[in-house]
Amino acid sequence: MISDQELRLIYGKDIAISRKGLFALVHLDRPAQELIRERTEEFNPETFFCEHCPFCQMVKDSGVLIFNDAVFEEDETLDD
Repeated sequence: MISDQELRLIYGKDIAISRKGLFALVHLDRPAQELIRERTEEFNPETFFCEHCPFCQMVKDSGVLIFNDAVFEEDETLDD
């Protein structure tokens, strides 16, 4: 299992991390503690991932799930 320190090296020192079972849930959008708690409690790997989806399988195998509900600024693009 990847450590919190390793996750902070990859995603930044200010991320929020929660854990459920073998999964690390990384919250890039800096949500309130209540939302972190809700995401963690509701996360169920048995129902969250699609059975025949290669991307879902890759994420499931990694053990790291990323949450980022941050909204882009009006003039921001993915190329910025």
